[in-house]
Amino acid sequence: MKTKIKATIAVLLTAVCALTVWLCACGDPKPPKPPEPPEIEYTINESDATSGKNANDAEFSVANVEQVEDSPLAGMTIYWLGSSVTFGAASDEESMADFLGAKTGAICKKDAVSGTTIFSDGKSPDTGIKSYTSRLTNSTVFNKEEQIDAFICQISTNDSTNNPYRLDKRGYVLDNSYTDPDDFDLATTLGGVEYIISYVSETWGCPIYFYSGAYFGDNGSDETRVNGNPKGSDYAKLIDDVYGAVEKWQGLGVDVDVIDLFNDEDFNNQVSDEYYRWCTSDPVHPRKAGYLNWWMPYFEQFLVYNLTMV
Repeated sequence: MKTKIKATIAVLLTAVCALTVWLCACGDPKPPKPPEPPEIEYTINESDATSGKNANDAEFSVANVEQVEDSPLAGMTIYWLGSSVTFGAASDEESMADFLGAKTGAICKKDAVSGTTIFSDGKSPDTGIKSYTSRLTNSTVFNKEEQIDAFICQISTNDSTNNPYRLDKRGYVLDNSYTDPDDFDLATTLGGVEYIISYVSETWGCPIYFYSGAYFGDNGSDETRVNGNPKGSDYAKLIDDVYGAVEKWQGLGVDVDVIDLFNDEDFNNQVSDEYYRWCTSDPVHPRKAGYLNWWMPYFEQFLVYNLTMV
């Protein structure tokens, strides 16, 4: 009797194993792995920093950028919202948006005003400083009826100036039940971030990316790349807060992400401290050569990968 029971159990175990193998073989195949991102082709020439050239010389201007053939970004329309870094305040109004358009043939339109913040100053778009959100909804640059391929928003250092980090203007990420543009407190940075995500998603339905500037530390530290106002640590907190808002909306199915130059060590290590001092006006604002040779290739690789490969 025991022998028969053992035999029956053995048969059942064999059947279960066979069934498991069959289910694995016949089940849905695993999705293919996404392709590896292309290499970033930086065009940094360290000798430029000691050559006597000015990083804003004509040779580094948009007018002298040669368009590449067959760029995956050619013909794409990309909107850029921001303040002085997007505007190009230290580079004759030429930023990575302009260089990217010149190189790839992408149509880059930017609404950027120096000194502005994501949180609203409470003034109308026609008076005083124009916040990101007021310009977004009243922009004469952006066309609400146009089909666009991506919307890129600067994480403004102005939202973390006047130390300590503007906790009174910080706000909070609301829970997942709040998704309408009218739900958010525009007088706060995080309310503004959520508003931008909601508004852009409803209006254009395109991928949304928030980008940070390059790394800098706190003034008074033993680092070579430092800033006093805002401090690097305060700007880092702001970037973390934006990540929190982005994670909420990713969970809701919105295509939104962060282009994080600040925390990317490989990106920041691409230039020596000497070249860094030469190609930037200060830790926040690049000059033309900084945008063209250091920043723009990073954005190009990110957008090619995320808009055409993934």
